[in-house]
Amino acid sequence: MDIEESVRIYAAEIKKISDNIHNNPELGFEEHRACVLQTEYLREKGFIVSTPYGSLNTAFRAEYGQGDLAFAIISEYDALPSGHACGHNLICAAALAAGVAAQKILKDNHISGRIVIIGTPAEETHGGKIIMLNHGAFTDINALIICHPHSVYALDPGDLAASRFDIEFTGKAAHAAAAPSSGINALDAVNLLFAGVACWRQQLPPGGMVHGIITHGGDAPNIIPERTKAFFYLRSRDNQIQKELETRFANIAQGAALMTGTELKFNKLPNSYSADKMNQPLRDSVFMTMHQLGMNPLEKYESPISTDYANVSCQVPGVNFFFNIMEDCPAALHSEGFKNAAATDFGFEAAMKAAVVMAKTAIRFLDDAEFRQQVIAAHGKTQ
Repeated sequence: MDIEESVRIYAAEIKKISDNIHNNPELGFEEHRACVLQTEYLREKGFIVSTPYGSLNTAFRAEYGQGDLAFAIISEYDALPSGHACGHNLICAAALAAGVAAQKILKDNHISGRIVIIGTPAEETHGGKIIMLNHGAFTDINALIICHPHSVYALDPGDLAASRFDIEFTGKAAHAAAAPSSGINALDAVNLLFAGVACWRQQLPPGGMVHGIITHGGDAPNIIPERTKAFFYLRSRDNQIQKELETRFANIAQGAALMTGTELKFNKLPNSYSADKMNQPLRDSVFMTMHQLGMNPLEKYESPISTDYANVSCQVPGVNFFFNIMEDCPAALHSEGFKNAAATDFGFEAAMKAAVVMAKTAIRFLDDAEFRQQVIAAHGKTQ
């Protein structure tokens, strides 16, 4: 029995899980139903299941096989406030189908190695994979794969590094008409911060981006603002460039404080997203398999998103790809149209094609020593 046939055998029962998760959306770190549905199913199929996992209550690890080698298939299942408008119910469906199909091939062909399905909560909000990575959840994994629904077929889109910053300037309040010279204007500081960023944009490296908002600008027009706050994102396609952007941004903020005599609180929020680390042998293998299945992925596709998968890919050889769930008119991720598409038969069938790609990649890695060494060597060479 081949992998495509194995996926077809399990598709009907997995669709029930996917539909259940879609109809009962759960936000990040609240995915209790989704976690139970997946772990119970995998236990029934003979996987050894651990949950909680990686310090997170709604994370899990399900493992089948023996030997030193372990290939991981990543599941996501958190929703947005509007529901599954990012189609994570299909990500977990594809992961389940790939896992049980690869399990059957391992068993029937006596292939040494372990298939590991890792359930990762809170991708949309809290960077669950980063937390799990920091708690050793991927330590024994030799390579991994993940997929995501989209309106195109494409692979390894090059996720953006993203850092978040809370900025606060503190000055001295004074009446703007009666005693303006007694004040230290924190609003001037935040305005100078934005002015500095505006000037900086001309010299940003290719792919570098900065976005910000003022979250508190003062309390009353006739009072010189004592405290102001801003919130910023920095993004780029390269982790070294990201560090340079962070240094420059910190200098701009410090300069605004110096020019106004205000005190600066510069807080980089935890769990920053890395740019992903592309693995060419894995990418080429997935590209070839997608073509064989008639998915015809785009030759080049740059994604404007940031994900916590990218942080894992910097530590473990990995590959990410998109599968098209839009039968008619494309809809944007996080839209009502995309949420509806994630519940269609067309979308589910696309997820099952993605499952075949992931299972074939897993089996090739475990069973093809030459390919495996190429993957491992490439991870050491890329930045």
